[in-house]
Formats: sequence, structure tokens, C-alpha cells
Amino acid sequence: MKKKKFGIHLLLGLFMLVLGTSADSNEIIYWSPNYKLDWNDFKGQPRFDHKSVSALTSSGIIHYKGCKDGEITFKVEAYFEKNESWVKDEARTEHHLSHEQIHFDITELAARKLRKSLKERRFECGEEAEFETFVSSYLENWRTEQKAFDLMTRHSLDKEQQEEWFYKISMELSLLEE
Repeated sequence: MKKKKFGIHLLLGLFMLVLGTSADSNEIIYWSPNYKLDWNDFKGQPRFDHKSVSALTSSGIIHYKGCKDGEITFKVEAYFEKNESWVKDEARTEHHLSHEQIHFDITELAARKLRKSLKERRFECGEEAEFETFVSSYLENWRTEQKAFDLMTRHSLDKEQQEEWFYKISMELSLLEE
């Protein structure tokens, strides 16, 4: 009975999610190797109280879970929020756009690592709390990587470091192609 209730709640939750986001679907970009960010994707209002930040990428990792044949099933995707991402006029350069694309690529890399680990780990139905703890640890690592990127590139000021990160992330993405 517990599994059946979980399945029904999952279906209801996904249905509500689809209904709730259908109007906003044009404001979300899911990572794709065929799409690169454009400054037109940054629709949020710049935060002028953040003096050292010229542009901001709001990206994240969304995960859905269900239960089938005794195992937790899942879907993990990297996304970009247009209305929460912004750029100040002085930063509308290719160099800054590249920096923001790397942030989005780091998000996709974390999503790929999470998917790979979840496939290897496998959780049984009823282990939802353990599943969420596992996912949370990957999300924390992703946030740490994002901060390290900004720290090491000094928010894009260190062009040499940014180029190194570009190649590093590109290589790791190619190694984890699905």
C-alpha cells in the first residue's frame, strides 16, 4: 500500500509540476550540446548592489524520482532560468558570455556525474530518504565547484584561468557523454 501511495503521489506531483511550469517553460532552458547561451537569455534585472558581479547565471539541477520494479527510478536535468539570470551593460562581451556558459556547463557536468552515480548505486523503493541524501551530496559538490570557478577566475578577470576551466569542463563533459 505504501508503494502504491508513493506512486500516486509521484504522478500527482509530476502532473502539478507540468501544469505549474507550462506557462514558464519558455523561461527555462535545459542544457543541450546544440545550444549555447546568448545574452538575450538573460532576462533578469541586474543587481547593482552586487558591485563585483557583472553577470549572473541562475542554473540548477532538477531531479524527479519514481518507483518501478522495486527500484527508485529517476531523471536528472541541468537547467538555466532566464528570469533569474542577468547581465549589466558593461559585461555584454563574448568573454563574459563564455564565463556564464562555463557556469551552465559545470551544472551539466554535475548532472551527468549524478546520473552516472545513481545508475551505479541503485536505490530500492522505500529508500527515498537515502536517495535524497545521496543527491544532496552531489548538489553540494556542484555548488562548491561553481564557487571554485569564480574564485579561480576572479569572476572572469583571469582570462588564462577561465580558458583552462573551459578546456577542463569541455573534456570532462566529453568523457561523460551519454
